[in-house]
Parts: sequence; C-alpha cells; structure tokens
Amino acid sequence: MKKILLVEDGKHLSQIYKEELEELGYSVDLEATGNAALKYLETGTPDLIILDINLPDINGIMVLQQIKNAHLEIPIMMCTAYEQFESYYQRFTDKNREYYSYLIKPITLEKLQTEVEKAIGKP
Repeated sequence: MKKILLVEDGKHLSQIYKEELEELGYSVDLEATGNAALKYLETGTPDLIILDINLPDINGIMVLQQIKNAHLEIPIMMCTAYEQFESYYQRFTDKNREYYSYLIKPITLEKLQTEVEKAIGKP
C-alpha cells in the first residue's frame, strides 16, 4: 500500500484529506508541525509528502530544504493559500525545483486525487 505523509496543522482539513485519501486506498500518516514531520522521516519513508507551507513551528519551505539536504528522494507536494507561491519560490527552475508540485488552497478532493495519482500512481 502506498504511504503518504500529510503535514498540515489544520486538524479539520487534515482529517478530511486523510479520510479521502484512505478511501481511495492510500495509507496516510498525519503530522501537524514541521519538526514532527522531520522526526517522522528519521524512521519512516513515505511514497509522497504533502507539505503545508504555513506551519506553527518551522515553515514548510524550511522542512523541504532539510528533507532535500538529507538526500531523501521523496516527491513533495507543497500546499499553500498563497496564490503567488510560484513567483515566491521561483528560484527553482522546472528542471531542478525541489518540490514535485504545488496546490493552492482550498484544494478540491478531485484535484487532490489527480495530483496524488500523478505523483505516485493509483494505490
């Protein structure tokens, strides 16, 4: 079963996404902070990370950089309510950017499913 690490501090939103992804057949682990996600990755290896940018401790971009510095080859989907994310993060070209894709909140369940399947395939 393909495993997804969902890093989102919004309890209600993370529960909705978790339930939807599990209904589709994925295994989903939740973490609410960047530090908790990094600790999880010390022992766990998900097939995909869905990472919110605005987290209560360290932001998602710092988490992303630490994951990449550790040379973990895991696709990462960034989530944000900030519509200008791409221009904010444009220092990465399409060729060598550090994230797989990004989603602008609110994310429809259909869009979530489509992007997850693009990243890691169907369950």
